[in-house]
Amino acid sequence: MKKSLLLISLCALALSASAQNTALKVQSNGNIAIQTNRTASSPIAINGAGYSSNYIYCNAGEKSGIYLITSGNNSGNTYGGRFMSSHASRAWGLYGESCLGDTCIAIMGSAYAPNNKAIGVSGHINFTNCGAAIYGSVEDGYEGFAWPIVGKYAGFFKGNVKVTGTLDATLLGESSSSSGTSGSGLSLRDASVASSLMGLNVTTYQKERPERPQTTEMVFKGLDGDTLYRGKVPEPDIMDEQFYDKTHYALDADRLEDTFPDLVYVRKDGTKAINYMEMIPLLVQSINELSAEIEVLKGQASEGTKKTRSATNKQASSRSQNKLYQNIPNPFKEQTVIRFSLADDAQNAAICIFDMTGKTIKKMPVSSGMESVSVGGYELGEGMFLYSLVVNGQEIDTKKMIISK
Repeated sequence: MKKSLLLISLCALALSASAQNTALKVQSNGNIAIQTNRTASSPIAINGAGYSSNYIYCNAGEKSGIYLITSGNNSGNTYGGRFMSSHASRAWGLYGESCLGDTCIAIMGSAYAPNNKAIGVSGHINFTNCGAAIYGSVEDGYEGFAWPIVGKYAGFFKGNVKVTGTLDATLLGESSSSSGTSGSGLSLRDASVASSLMGLNVTTYQKERPERPQTTEMVFKGLDGDTLYRGKVPEPDIMDEQFYDKTHYALDADRLEDTFPDLVYVRKDGTKAINYMEMIPLLVQSINELSAEIEVLKGQASEGTKKTRSATNKQASSRSQNKLYQNIPNPFKEQTVIRFSLADDAQNAAICIFDMTGKTIKKMPVSSGMESVSVGGYELGEGMFLYSLVVNGQEIDTKKMIISK
């Protein structure tokens, strides 16, 4: 411990721009005060008294706080700074706070690797039942103004975002009450939403597979010199391999823009993107329209069924009250009698005789007061004939009769 304190003290003396007595002082309580006349509350206090809750305190003023450079070998890991906090109800390995600036960034990560992987900020969790590798939230009083963010976001990403695994997300969009304007019904002139959506075209496409690096050699030109790193070419991700092999589906943006131009956005390179989130209300509207049409068709079908049933019942009733019997004698030569019975309200009733081609040979009007009619063989001639009882234009029954020689 004494060697560590001596080393820190020597470094502070070497970096001190002043040779005054206030450059470094080991106080009677064992704390070290550097470039300050105040009594150090922290074990090591630089340009201020610090706080007893902090082991090292440094007030850099208008300068940058700490600048660390590391240069590692080809096979090992290097850390510009490594911090560990443990055995507490809340333990922060690294805590960053930035305020009162034109652009405030609490923690910023930058990575440079032209021929291999580069990750600006990486996080992982171990030995825990719950948590998050990277967690972002906003609270009143801590609004950030880092360009190009406008508004508050738990996470903000400018560019494509990739998730490998299950995405558990609740996607929320604007409603008419939260958008600052009152909602109004959708009007598409003479076309319904459903018919407009039915005219859209679905397109298929393949994602272009990115070119993998042929070498892993990377050269970093740092402030103090060059660091050469050589490593293994990373294996392709199994999900990526499937993603680039599969066919993908999308809507034709040009066709959608003709009907719903507000759903289509144009990028700088001229390609178009679709706001699928705001298509959901249109899909709901189209479902409502189709449901209304289905209900109308159901009503029409029900009404048609009722009419059919009524006509069927009427026919059945008519057949039950109006009856036709077989002629006697049959076969016959000179004369036969055709018997029948009619309902009291039967109108426009007749016995019609047809030849086997369906041609009407004879029509004999009858009424409810009659029970039979006679037919002479000489009237029809030899052969087989059909005769029917017709009431109010409805055929009640049909039978056969034969005239012999």
